[in-house]
Amino acid sequence: MSAGAPSDTVKLYDDDPYLQKFQARVLRVDGCQVDIDRTAFYPEGGGQVGDTGFIGGVRVVDTKKKDSKILHILESTPSFSVGDKLECEIDWERRYNIMRLHSAAHIMEHFLWKRLGKIERLGSYVDEKKDRADYAYEGRLPAGELKMVEEDTNKFLADGHKIQILTEPERPGIRIWQCGDIRMLCGGTHIRNTKEIGAVKLKRKNPGRGVERVETSLCEK
Repeated sequence: MSAGAPSDTVKLYDDDPYLQKFQARVLRVDGCQVDIDRTAFYPEGGGQVGDTGFIGGVRVVDTKKKDSKILHILESTPSFSVGDKLECEIDWERRYNIMRLHSAAHIMEHFLWKRLGKIERLGSYVDEKKDRADYAYEGRLPAGELKMVEEDTNKFLADGHKIQILTEPERPGIRIWQCGDIRMLCGGTHIRNTKEIGAVKLKRKNPGRGVERVETSLCEK
């Protein structure tokens, strides 16, 4: 085990979610957990899965946040040490799909609320395969309404709306996702324009009594 001085990690993904490769200095190595001074790896949080990729040629299998630290979980114990400057790379294809799905899920929810009212979201989780959003709802989500939500969402995506992440000086640390007239609090990573998403499919599931789930997946060409 090697220890370095505690330090906040610079979150490169906040300023540029499209950054794929970067250099970073090792601050701490604890078995398979590594802390670096700057990172493009997004840590699991806010319903978004943690990034994978490589640090110094060693596979990163997960990224998590603990207090102010971002921990990169490696596949095996590394040979590099505190102070080493390393080449780092995220698994871009995986991350890009997560970004596309995350933005699509916000837009889906906007149109879901327009049709069914602002039903309470109980939780959500997005990875590279799908977004899963759970809502408090008695009975079954109407299939016809969900189909209309899918159509509304895909039309909006195809129109090519710009996506922005806004911050407010009076509310440090708070990030606002905005697309057209849709605004939601979100600290995750997102694409720049809805045209990057393509089309999506929506699927209903029932994970438990009083809960209905909407799964959003990409329609790949």
